[in-house]
Amino acid sequence: MGTAKILKLPRRPQTVKRYIEIIKYAQGKKEGLVSVARHFGVSPATVINATKAFGMSYDEVKRRRSLPEIRQIEKKLASIKDVDQRMIKIVQMYNSERAPTLEEIGRKFGLTRQRVHQILKEAREKGLEVARRKPTLGHWIERCSICQQMRKLAARQPLMTTRNIARTLGIPTWKVYWHLNKLRARDLVPPHFGHFRSERIIEAIKLYNRNPSLSAWKLGQKLGYKNLPALFRELRRRGFGYLLVPRVGNAKDTHAAASRRRGRRISTRQQGLKRKTA
Repeated sequence: MGTAKILKLPRRPQTVKRYIEIIKYAQGKKEGLVSVARHFGVSPATVINATKAFGMSYDEVKRRRSLPEIRQIEKKLASIKDVDQRMIKIVQMYNSERAPTLEEIGRKFGLTRQRVHQILKEAREKGLEVARRKPTLGHWIERCSICQQMRKLAARQPLMTTRNIARTLGIPTWKVYWHLNKLRARDLVPPHFGHFRSERIIEAIKLYNRNPSLSAWKLGQKLGYKNLPALFRELRRRGFGYLLVPRVGNAKDTHAAASRRRGRRISTRQQGLKRKTA
């Protein structure tokens, strides 16, 4: 018991194994410190650290032929190997598509929820890839029923207003905004899903894509949207231009519309003056 108290082993199992190899090699031999260090390709200071870890000097190690402490430490290292294998299995189970909870993983391995959390944290520190289930504010998307319903709804009807989403799922509008922010943070829903607040603009986008021969200006007159071309330009500026089917410029467009495409605005009075001078 007295010998066990003075053991100062390093935390890394690889270093402990290295120290054990050095001690076993140096036991009962007459070789000097430098020759032992040269045999293992390390510095003499490493050999001294190995002997100090077992609470002895190098001369004491040379005089002794067996150390009972080494057997105890080797048993502990074997148990550490089992823990590492268990850690890998826990990480694989945690990263699976079924996404089990920490309680379910703990019941399978006979551990508490807190211990499973600690093992996953140690696995991240050791460089293992552990899934990030709580990207923002601790919200667990894979276990959230509202988030899963919204993902299915986005796959079926990507063009929906926030009110329609709230009406379809039977939840308040503020909850729709809250869960949408979580889903958009991980790119799990299209960026235009729930972006529009008006159903008229969604209907205008659908009619515009359905009728390639219909210009935005004529469609705006038909729907009572005087500023529909400006709205479409704003959509393209904000990165939602992929929602509009691209088309070749129509020859029937007015001179004012063509001027706006070139970045200039010509007033009606200026157009009349140009006609008179012509």
